[in-house]
Amino acid sequence: MEEKNLSAPQAEIMPAAPEEPAKKTGLMRGARDFIENTFNSLKGKDLNQAVEEFTSDMTLVIEGLSEDMNALQRAEEKLSAQMTILEDDLSKADDAQKAEIDALRRELSDMNKRMKALEKPGKKEMKPGITALLKQVTWIVGIFCSAWVIVTLLKLIGG
Repeated sequence: MEEKNLSAPQAEIMPAAPEEPAKKTGLMRGARDFIENTFNSLKGKDLNQAVEEFTSDMTLVIEGLSEDMNALQRAEEKLSAQMTILEDDLSKADDAQKAEIDALRRELSDMNKRMKALEKPGKKEMKPGITALLKQVTWIVGIFCSAWVIVTLLKLIGG
């Protein structure tokens, strides 16, 4: 009978372990690693303890968010109060500017009445030099007042 060699190395007898398939790259690999890490972290831990830790962490996060929300609400209330004060100040300034414009209009109207009164015939006539001088001064004052009214209106409109 023929003897078979039973002393062959074990590596030849046992089939080789299948090689790991090439790891997928990109998104699939990242998702797989995440899931494996999650399950590996839960192994050996009590699920109730893990839930408690998660609940504790989430409570801390929610408390922080609540504090942030309260701080934002306080800031919003402060800004709202400041806005109200600014609106009141602006309203008062508008009223003051309107009063100044009305006063200037009255002055201009009075000056126009005086000019018309001076131009009426039958009154004591003035010398031609004085009349010309008064007309020039009146025009200058009228231009100055008109410019002042325009500038005030532009400031009122433009802020």
